[in-house]
Amino acid sequence: MSYQIGQKMNTDQPTPHNQDPKFKLLLLHPKYLPTWLGMGFIYLCKFLPYKFIMFLGTLLGYLLLRVSPHRKQIAKTNIQLCFPEKNEKEIHDLLKSHFKNMGIGVFEIAIAWWSSTRAIDNLKVSSKNVNIFKELDKNQGVLILIKHSTHVELDVRLMAQEIELGGMYKHQSNAVMNYFMIRARNKYVAGAIDNHQAKEAIQWIKNGHRFLYAADQDYGEKNSQFIPFFGVDAATITFPERLSKSGVKIVMANVSRNKKGFHLEFHEISNYKEEGSVLKEVNEFYEKFILNSPENFLWTHRRFKSRPPGEAPIYSEWKSREKRRKKKRESRQ
Repeated sequence: MSYQIGQKMNTDQPTPHNQDPKFKLLLLHPKYLPTWLGMGFIYLCKFLPYKFIMFLGTLLGYLLLRVSPHRKQIAKTNIQLCFPEKNEKEIHDLLKSHFKNMGIGVFEIAIAWWSSTRAIDNLKVSSKNVNIFKELDKNQGVLILIKHSTHVELDVRLMAQEIELGGMYKHQSNAVMNYFMIRARNKYVAGAIDNHQAKEAIQWIKNGHRFLYAADQDYGEKNSQFIPFFGVDAATITFPERLSKSGVKIVMANVSRNKKGFHLEFHEISNYKEEGSVLKEVNEFYEKFILNSPENFLWTHRRFKSRPPGEAPIYSEWKSREKRRKKKRESRQ
C-alpha cells in the first residue's frame, strides 16, 4: 500500500529506535581485510593532533585527485555549470581544494565516530539560531535539511550535540563499513533509519521529532521537481514541500569549517504558501551555504543527472555505467 505524507499517522506504532547491528562471522571474510585495516588506521588517527589529521587528509586528497579521473571529471563539470564565470585556473584551484577537503573528511570520520563529547565541543567555535528549536512547539515535527559536505559525518555529530535528532543513512554495500557506521551513529543519533524506510521516517517526524535529511542530491525524476540550482534546472526531491503541507516545519542547517573550528547555523524556511516555494527556498539556502565554502561541497555527485524532457544528458561518459546499474536494479525486482 502506498503511503501519502498528508494522511493521519498511526501513533500506536513504535517510533524508530537504534538497534546496533549484530556482529557476524561474515565480517571476518578475507575480502574485508583491507576495510578492517583501513578502519583500524582511521580509528588510531583520533589520537593524533587535529593539524596532523589535516596533513594526512591533504595527502590523501591529492592522491584521490590523481587516481579518480571519473569523479574528477564529474566535479569539474558541476563546477563549470554552477560557476560559468570561473576561468580554467580558478576551476582547477577549486577542484584541488575540494579533493584536499575530501581527504581530510575521511580522517575526520575518526573524530565524528569515536571522539568524546568534550573533544567534539572543542571543535565548535560558534553557532547561530540554535534557539530556533526552543521557539518551536516541542511536539511539532521538524525536518532539518543539510548539505552533503566533505565533512558530513562530523556535521551530524556536531548538530547531534546541540539538538536531539533522528536521521537517515544509506546502507553501505561493504558490510564492515556498514557495521561500523551504524554502531557509531547510534551513539549520538536518536533514531537511525535506512534510506529505504521512508514510511518510518515520516512517522518519526509526524510524531513530533527532529529529523535530519540531505535534499541536495539528484534522487531521480520520480517524486522530484525541476528547480533551479545555481541557475541550472536540477531534480529536487519534493519530500520537504509535501511534509510542510502537513504542518511540519522545515529548517535549513549548515556546518562550515574555518581556521578556528566549525560554525553551526540554522534557518527556518519562511514561505510555505506558494506551490514550489519551499523547494525554491531550500535550493537558495543550499546555494548560499555552498558559496560560503565551495571547496567543502560534495561536487563529485552527479547533481544534474536527471534532465527535463528533451535535454541531452550532462554526464555522457557515465552512460554505460548507468545502464549496468539499471539492469542490476531490474534484476532485484
